[in-house]
Amino acid sequence: MPKQSKSERYQGRTAATAQETGTAARIATGLWLVGYLAVYWMWPLPAGMQNSEQTLRRAHQWLSVFLADEMFARWFDSATLEGLSSRVQILFWASGIFAAAVAAGWMVIRQLRLAERFTCAESIVFSAAVGLNLVSLFTLFCGLEGLLAREVFLSAAAVVVAAAAILAWRDRAASCCQVSDSSSTTAKAAGPFRRLSKWWIVAAIPFAIAIIAGAMLPPSDFDVREYHLQAPKEFYQTGHISFLPHNVYANMPLGAEMLSLAGMVAVGDWWTGALVGKTLIAAFALLGALALFAAGRRFANPATGLIAAVLYLSSPWIALVSSQGLIDGAMAFYLFTALYAVLVWRNFGHGSSTPSKAQEARTTDSRLLLLAGFLSGAAVSTKYPAALFCAVPLLAFVGYCAWRDTSVPNTGVRFRKTLGPVLLFSIACFAACGAWLIKNAVLTGNPVYPLLYELFDGATRTPESNLQWLRAHRPPNYWPLDFVQRAAGFVIGSEWLNPVVFPLAAVAIWFRRDKLVRGLLAYAVLYFAAWWLFTHRLDRFWVPVLPLVTFLAALGATWTEATWWRRVAGAVLAIGLLFDFGVIAGGQVSDNRYLADLNLLRNDPLRVEPWHRYVNGHADEISRLLLVGDSEPFDLDVPVIYNTVFDRNIIERLARGKEPAEVAAELAALGISHVYVSWREIERYRSPGNYGITNFLQPAVFDKLVRAGVLKEVPPLPDDSGQLFRVVSRP
Repeated sequence: MPKQSKSERYQGRTAATAQETGTAARIATGLWLVGYLAVYWMWPLPAGMQNSEQTLRRAHQWLSVFLADEMFARWFDSATLEGLSSRVQILFWASGIFAAAVAAGWMVIRQLRLAERFTCAESIVFSAAVGLNLVSLFTLFCGLEGLLAREVFLSAAAVVVAAAAILAWRDRAASCCQVSDSSSTTAKAAGPFRRLSKWWIVAAIPFAIAIIAGAMLPPSDFDVREYHLQAPKEFYQTGHISFLPHNVYANMPLGAEMLSLAGMVAVGDWWTGALVGKTLIAAFALLGALALFAAGRRFANPATGLIAAVLYLSSPWIALVSSQGLIDGAMAFYLFTALYAVLVWRNFGHGSSTPSKAQEARTTDSRLLLLAGFLSGAAVSTKYPAALFCAVPLLAFVGYCAWRDTSVPNTGVRFRKTLGPVLLFSIACFAACGAWLIKNAVLTGNPVYPLLYELFDGATRTPESNLQWLRAHRPPNYWPLDFVQRAAGFVIGSEWLNPVVFPLAAVAIWFRRDKLVRGLLAYAVLYFAAWWLFTHRLDRFWVPVLPLVTFLAALGATWTEATWWRRVAGAVLAIGLLFDFGVIAGGQVSDNRYLADLNLLRNDPLRVEPWHRYVNGHADEISRLLLVGDSEPFDLDVPVIYNTVFDRNIIERLARGKEPAEVAAELAALGISHVYVSWREIERYRSPGNYGITNFLQPAVFDKLVRAGVLKEVPPLPDDSGQLFRVVSRP
C-alpha cells in the first residue's frame, strides 16, 4: 500500500471528523451559533446611539432592513446630474492614480522576478500594495522639494504607465494574466470544501459599491477633518511639505494621506482632490478583500477565499473606516499582505500543504523577504502603531524561522546565517517608511516625533505637552477586569462587528485545529494583547487585525462539506450579510446620500457646524480666522490659524500676561481679522476622561478684549454656543 502524503492524510482526517460529527456535536455547534447571535443582537448600543425613552439594542438596527424604502430614498436624496458627473470625475482621477500605482508596483514585482510565483489575483494585490506606497513616497519627496506641481505628477504617472505597458508588451502578455496558477494548485485541491457558487461574488458587489459611494462624500469624522485631510490641504495650499507646529498629528507618518495630497495636486483643487484621496483610501478595503480571496486560494481553497472576501467587505467596521476616510483599512491591508508574503516565503499552509524539506528550501526566497519587509514598512508609514503590531512581530518570526532552519551547531555561524534574512527584511522595511523618520529627524530633531520625548526631545514639545500626550494615549489601567471587558468587546461587544465573523472563527479553531488556524489565532491573540498593554484601547486601533479574524471565519465556514453544515453555514452567512447591508447602506456607519449633489453637501448643516457655514458665507469679509478650541478647519474656505489640543494654544500665547493693546498688535501682525471660539469643543476637552485643555480659555479673556475695543462680537447664532469676534482695534 503506497504511503499517503500529508495532504492526503489531512483530507482523510478531516473527512473522518465530518462523518463522525454526531448529533450532540451538531446540536452544540448550532446552539453556539444561535447563542452568540442572540447575545449579539441583545447587546445594548453605545451611549451615543441611545435615546431617553428606552434602551436600544443591536436588534433595533434591523429597522434599516425592514424600512428598505426609506433607505433607498436616502440614497437618491438631493440627487442631480451634476452630482453624478462630479462622482464620475472623482472616479476618473482615483482610477488614474490607482493605475499608475499598480503599474509602478508591477514593475518592481517584475524586476524582483516574483511575478511567476504569483497567481493573477496575487499579482494585482502585491503590485497595488507596493505601488500605492511608492506613490506615497513620491508625493512625500516632491512635497519636501516643493515640487507639488500638477505637471510633475501627471507626467510621472504617464511615464510609469507607458513604461509598464511597454514592458508588458515586451513580455508578450498583460502584467498578470500570464502568471501561472501552478503555485497554488496543491492548495486548491487541499481541504474539505471545494464547491461554492460563483454567485457569492455578486454578494460582495453591493458592499463594495456602498463603501466607494460613501467615500466620495465629504468627510464628517473629527480626525479626518482635523488632520487626515487637513494636513494634505495645508501642504497643497503652501506648495510644500513642512513641519506644522500647530498640528502635532500632521508631523507623524502620513503614508495614506499622501494619496489625498496626490489627488489634490493631480486635480488642481484641494476639495475635489480630497474626495479623490478618500476614494483611494477606501480602495484599500476592496484590495483587502481581493487579498483574502487570493490567500484562500493559496492556503485553503477558492471557496474559503471567496467567503473571506465577502465577509471582509460586509464588516461594518471596515465599511466605517473606509468610507469615512480613516486610514485603519490601509494599515489592515499592508499588515495582511506583509504577513501573506512571509507565509509564501515559508510556504506556510494548513496541515494539508505542509512542505517537504526540499520544497521548503526551494520556496524560502529572499526576494519574498524584501517584499514582506517593504509592506511592513508601508504599514508603519500609515501610523506608528504598525511598528508594534506588524513590523516587530513579523521580523521576530523571520528571525525565528531563519534560526530554526540553520542546522549548523556552531552558534556564531548560525547567528550569521540568521542575520541575513533579518537584515533583508529590516532594510526593505526602512526603505518603505524610513523617509518619514528622516524627515522628522531633520525638521524636529526627533525621528519618531512626537513620541519618545524623553529620549529625543522634539520641536515645540515641552514636558507639559508631553505629559498631556502620554496621559491621553497610554493604557488607562492594567486591571484584570478591564482586560475581560475589552476582550468581550473585541469578540462581541464592539458596536460595528460583523455578527458572523467571530462565531465562525471559533468553529475553525474547534474543528480544524491545523497549522494555518493556529498561526492566525496566535497572531490575533498577540495583536490584542499588544493593543491592551500598550495603547489607549480605542476599538478602532484593533481594526487592522480583522483580515486575520475574517480569514479564520472563512476557514470555519468551509471546514466540511457535510450537508448539515452547508445548510447551517449558508443560513448564518445569509442572515449576517442581510443585517450588515442594512447597517452599512442604511446610513448607520456613515452618510448614505450616495447620489446627492456634492455642492449642497459642501456646506450641509448635518455635517458643517453653523459658524463654519457663516464664515464660508462671508468669506470675502475675512482675511484670516483664528480658531480657539476648534481644530477642524478642513471645511473652511478662508485662511485659518488654529492648533490642536496637544499643541501650544495660540490665543494663550498671544494674550497671556499682555495688555489689550499688545494683544491687538499681535493679532494685527498675524493678519487676523476674526476670532472664533468653540465653547462646545472646549467643554468637551474638559469633560472627564478627555484630553484636557488649558484653563486660560475662559469667557473673561474675551470679555476683557471686547471691553477694551480690541474685539467686537458678531451677533450670535441661535443654534450654536460658540462666539465669533471681529478684530476692530489696530495699533
